[in-house]
Amino acid sequence: MINITDLTKSFGSQVLLDNISFQINPKERVGLIGRNGHGKTTLFRIINGEDTPDEGEVQFPEGYKMGSLEQHINFTQKTVVEEACLGLPAEEKINIWKAEKILSGLGFSTEDQQKDPKIFSGGYQIRINLAKVLVAEPDLLLLDEPTNYLDIVSIRWLENFLKQWTGEIFVISHDRNFMDRICTHTIAIHRKKVKKIRGNIAKCMSQIQLEEDIYEKTRQNAEKERARQEKFIREFRSGARSAGLVQSRIKMLNKQEQKNKLARIQEIKLNFKARSFSSNILLNLYNVSFNYDGKRELIKNFSIDLNFGDKIAIIGKNGEGKSTFLKLLTGKLIPTTGNIKRYKDLELGYFSQTNQETLDPTKNIIEELQRETDITEQEARNIAGNMMFSGDKAYKKIEILSGGEKSRVSLGKILARKSHILLLDEPTNHLDLESCESLAEAIQNFEGTAFVVSHNEDILRKIAKKCLLFEDGNCTLFDCGYDEFLEKHGFADEGIKLKIPKQAKKQLDREAQKELSKKLRPLQNKINKLEKEIANTEQLITKAEEILELAHKQGSLLKIDEGLIELNKQQTKLYELNEEWLVVAEAKESLELAYQ
Repeated sequence: MINITDLTKSFGSQVLLDNISFQINPKERVGLIGRNGHGKTTLFRIINGEDTPDEGEVQFPEGYKMGSLEQHINFTQKTVVEEACLGLPAEEKINIWKAEKILSGLGFSTEDQQKDPKIFSGGYQIRINLAKVLVAEPDLLLLDEPTNYLDIVSIRWLENFLKQWTGEIFVISHDRNFMDRICTHTIAIHRKKVKKIRGNIAKCMSQIQLEEDIYEKTRQNAEKERARQEKFIREFRSGARSAGLVQSRIKMLNKQEQKNKLARIQEIKLNFKARSFSSNILLNLYNVSFNYDGKRELIKNFSIDLNFGDKIAIIGKNGEGKSTFLKLLTGKLIPTTGNIKRYKDLELGYFSQTNQETLDPTKNIIEELQRETDITEQEARNIAGNMMFSGDKAYKKIEILSGGEKSRVSLGKILARKSHILLLDEPTNHLDLESCESLAEAIQNFEGTAFVVSHNEDILRKIAKKCLLFEDGNCTLFDCGYDEFLEKHGFADEGIKLKIPKQAKKQLDREAQKELSKKLRPLQNKINKLEKEIANTEQLITKAEEILELAHKQGSLLKIDEGLIELNKQQTKLYELNEEWLVVAEAKESLELAYQ
């Protein structure tokens, strides 16, 4: 068991974690979620001993071992397999097969494993670091974005590997499907606190939303009640007979804690603007082939007419030509054979995995957004604000930005101009879950054409109308969405996925919905009844206040006494009704979550 107790961490005046406490129990696989910049990686660094909290402590059992995914590259061995074997415990140094098995699952062929690790791309070098962590078999795995640079097939392998892990796992990922498939619990960093639940991300986020809804309704009711009491105090402060009641209510108000309205949490806002188009075909590829230096052909005799409005997911294992294909469309690469015809004045919005390298480190965010565009400074400020760089943050220098911040600037540069086609190569890397969802919605709403390379299956499901598969030098276009592609074809390394037929799925959904509706009906009836009683009671309170005000003007002590008694009676009833409504509403929400 790992105990995190009363932990607080600040950077300057910014508090990230405020007196948080939670436990990671034996065999729990915990997913950590929260918006970028809210403390996820900081919490990992504290648990791993790379950072220290301002207050609080992290306690581990004696002899407990941790392993974390290292993002920095420092290779010392001559081959990939030798480098991976560095992670093996001392007593298992002869078990080279363990490293070979893990490397194979992460996409390294037998031939690759004998190569120098330094010759591989950055993404594959991170995979080698991941292999070193996995073969070490620590008690706790700390994995910060382990799916970055993995293709879908490798992610599926990693999922299966982690499901069989006998120790504990604490993982950060922007890939909702990955987290939901491997995690038994979810922890959210929200408003500087943590919320831990048993279940998936949707359940955790729904629970947080429910608690905030209840908080807000309670706050509003308390404010309304305070306003009534203050009105009573103002109107009857001078009355001799009501002096005791007035003082009693003043004391009561002084004791009550006033709830502050919850601050709005800043979110990324994406809106890709489409350039108008009068023809049908934007791009035409005819018998296009491509290889690097005469080696294995990545693309072979591929033809396609690209129509305005197409939304195409580009899928396949890493190294099969997905990014190369996008570079061919941009003109950065020239086909080995074949032709590419582009619509005159074609405007592309291109986001690559190396986009950060094209940013000018000497400029600030506003200047970079204006560079190579014709937008005004105010328009650049608006885009910066939508990308979560509001106020003075918009004038931060590019050179001091984190990888995630640079990715947002690169996306902002695409927002700054109208495009016929979006070419997005792994745009979700470095984005948090909420930003990924905003991105998917923005691509869906984009009126032009979009090609998206992504290992995030949630994004693919939401945006894909067609799927372009790169596999063994062949490019195959499937005129269907991502789920239908998996059902009809799947990936070669996985085989065809057998799924419940859609008819059966709908039947199961109907039966579950029928059962849920039966259980919800009495709760909803109770809520409806309580809301009517609350409305009636509020009307009676208003009427009692009017009678009391009139009695006060007339100077009728008898009517004042009667009015005070009636007002107090109805206010007490209203408080009890609101409390009962909150209990029933929470029960209804919990039941709905159980069926998700």
